[in-house]
Amino acid sequence: MKKSILLLLFISSISSNLAWSQCAETPAERVLLMGDSWAAMMGTDNSINNAFTKWGHSNYKFYTNSVLSENGTETVDFIQPARLNEIQTQLLARPTIDFVHISLGGNDVLGQWNKNWSQAKTDSLLDSVSARLVFIMDFIKSVRPGIRILWSGYAYPNFGEIIGDQAPFQSSHPFYATWNGMGQPNFIQINGILNYYSAQMSSIADNDPQIDFVNATGLIQYAFGQATPLTVPPNASYPAFTAPLPLGYPDYPSPKNAMRNYVIFKDCFHLSPASFDQFVGYHTRKFYQKALMDDQFLIATGGSSDGSVSAQGLVSTSLMVGNSSGDDYASVITFNTTSMPDTGVSAATIFLRRESLTGTNPIGSSMVLKVASGSFGASANVEPTDFQAPGNASGNPCQFGTSNADGGWIRLEVPTTLLPFITHTTNTQFMLSAPGASGMVTFTGSADPELAPVLNLTYGPQTTSLSETAILDLEKLLVVYPNPTSNSLFISNRTGKIISKTEILDMPGKLVYAANSSVESLDLSSLTPGSYLVKFTTESGQVFVKRIVKR
Repeated sequence: MKKSILLLLFISSISSNLAWSQCAETPAERVLLMGDSWAAMMGTDNSINNAFTKWGHSNYKFYTNSVLSENGTETVDFIQPARLNEIQTQLLARPTIDFVHISLGGNDVLGQWNKNWSQAKTDSLLDSVSARLVFIMDFIKSVRPGIRILWSGYAYPNFGEIIGDQAPFQSSHPFYATWNGMGQPNFIQINGILNYYSAQMSSIADNDPQIDFVNATGLIQYAFGQATPLTVPPNASYPAFTAPLPLGYPDYPSPKNAMRNYVIFKDCFHLSPASFDQFVGYHTRKFYQKALMDDQFLIATGGSSDGSVSAQGLVSTSLMVGNSSGDDYASVITFNTTSMPDTGVSAATIFLRRESLTGTNPIGSSMVLKVASGSFGASANVEPTDFQAPGNASGNPCQFGTSNADGGWIRLEVPTTLLPFITHTTNTQFMLSAPGASGMVTFTGSADPELAPVLNLTYGPQTTSLSETAILDLEKLLVVYPNPTSNSLFISNRTGKIISKTEILDMPGKLVYAANSSVESLDLSSLTPGSYLVKFTTESGQVFVKRIVKR
């Protein structure tokens, strides 16, 4: 009897998973992870994949190995031929990777700096560390033109409290030698050198469009708070979600309960798996979530054109999907697609963030997505009659990502039958419903652009001559770099396709440049700063579109 029940539960679990995803996905490697122990632990903890899934990008993953990510390494280790060769080997072997996530330099600073150093001696150390990092990054860019590099930095350590609590056995702590070698700095001193180093790297990123940096030294303070007073100065506490980002409170450490726990001792510098998830999640919010989008992404317009409508004609400004008190609700979301070029859409996805849940989660059931080129009702405003409006087309979207908790994102793949109605001639409205649901989910609205609904677009006419995987592979082989750029844009075409026309369009779709040939570089100095689309047309009529930013 028990075996039968277990079998039924197993079958039910499989059915639930099938209903949730509806389609299979094979995650593609997009990120090469490399660096020191922080990189190694992010790899072991699966932090990048966890963050990507939480933010709806479950179709992407990272790659690393024991040579690329190794405990204790410094910048000098990565300028050696063996490691440079490994970086080159892995980048060439994995053509879908177009981001490199680097955590490097922390051991250089903590292993050499001392609180009693002069400013000149400190500057000399940081300059040499930064120079080696730039050398490594330049090598990466030479191997893969157009690649994006994220230097992820670090969060505040906690030597003073953790080792301070060990008195009179401080010297027995595994990290005592590191802390003592720095002159036993207090929180302001050690956090100050980390912020000073981060500012130097931020300046490098600001002047190189292929390098990015997300400053998050105070993030773990923000996420966990200091629930009980520190046992060392400043001997106080603060609640979670109150530390100001990005620097938090430089006179405090990262909270002790957020550091890695080895049972017999607490780590002073490395984060727990949950903290690394918070750390990479913040980097995903600030960088990866939008950087991983395709040709163009659009944020929902918000206002009266976004909201929900019920079967009984009730209208709300909240994005609700499901059933409440016997009344079915659907979310209406509007995107200004008039900024698209007239190339057509070959694929589209919608990203939505779970804000709250009441009852049984309707996400994962047979959700229905409708599209209206223009609006469902007489105007773009959400109206009582919208619920019954047929729209132009409808279908069941493939669903990915996660909605297991508030803050999780789902990614809806727009059915191909809906794509012809996403055009540049008018706004596009979508309606998402969950027929038969018994609970209600509310999605985050457009007040915060980082958390608002997103429409992710891939341009180009639909084609049946190539599989979707083959098309994506070709897309990766046509690279424009650097992006963003100030003046010159270079084109690397390894698709094997002959480009017969190269065009640049502004976001309203106006043609600002055209050449009836393939070009290897473009001079953008005469263009005003902003976003543009570079459209390539092959001799066979296949279209590739790349979104660029002119600084």
